[in-house]
Amino acid sequence: MRAGQLRKEIVADSVALAWDQWSQLGVSAAPPPHREERAADPEALLLFTLEVGRNDPRLFDEVLDWLALNEHLVSVHRLRNLCVDETDSALVGAALDWSASSRGRGRSSGDAVLTTELEPLFHSVPTPTENLDESFARHGLARARINRSGKSQPPRQGDPIAFALRLRRLLGVGVRAEVIRALLTIRAARLSGKVITASAAFAQRNVREGLMQLLEAGVISVVEIADDRYYSVRPEDWARLLGLPAAPDLPFHFDWIPAYRTLTRIVRWLQQPGLDDLSEYLRASQARTLVDELATDLGYAGVPVGPYKALGLDFWAEFTEIVRALVRQARGPQ
Repeated sequence: MRAGQLRKEIVADSVALAWDQWSQLGVSAAPPPHREERAADPEALLLFTLEVGRNDPRLFDEVLDWLALNEHLVSVHRLRNLCVDETDSALVGAALDWSASSRGRGRSSGDAVLTTELEPLFHSVPTPTENLDESFARHGLARARINRSGKSQPPRQGDPIAFALRLRRLLGVGVRAEVIRALLTIRAARLSGKVITASAAFAQRNVREGLMQLLEAGVISVVEIADDRYYSVRPEDWARLLGLPAAPDLPFHFDWIPAYRTLTRIVRWLQQPGLDDLSEYLRASQARTLVDELATDLGYAGVPVGPYKALGLDFWAEFTEIVRALVRQARGPQ
């Protein structure tokens, strides 16, 4: 498969994945035929969509509309923790500034950058030269002013995909809700502090404090094994509290953070200028380097790369298989 064909396929699949998730969280769109049984990660999904939505302005703007309505359920701290580079930070800063401005609340962001050289926000539409949106321009991104659609709704708290947001209504938007989400959705008898910290996406110190508070409240338990601490929760008690018939009815976990982070890196790599001009050998070699860098995250997302051992030109076919497998894992049963 040619690079251009793969790029078109993966970008389309990534946009479809974002629509599938958001349409079940309150964004105005037709939901997919299957109901998502995995709990969404709101901040990881938002960060992912701010990138792939650059290929679909309607998706981008409808998610901004959702953010303006539901920002009280979003952890800005956690969202910034998930940013891995300046592009992530600029997209997040612009979206948050716009959301505040749309509600009549100006936001002064320390990350804002005033510049006369603006990068086009969208890949598929002409770059505007006037009537620019100030929130995005402050972060170096050029786009026309946005008119909110006003079509978004609050997430339905009984849907499995909205489980993280429901816990935030119960426990507040902070580390304790993320700890409980991990303990209830990861199907394991007990979890190490390291696993909980990775899922919570807060600093280790914050997670330790949250765990201590929950221990003191008597809603989780801890045991020490080989000089490490492992935490557990009684799913039956939480299922009863949340009005679910039984613990098996709790939503499932998926490692959204590494999955979205990896897919974002791959989409950006496929869309980089000059990729199509490379020789087939050099392009395949660069794909091999990219996969090596992403190997850990790919493994967490359910795509172990150990079996893919080809080098040079032969690796391109395997790269195509890896990327398609990642999309399948993220989209789940169809």
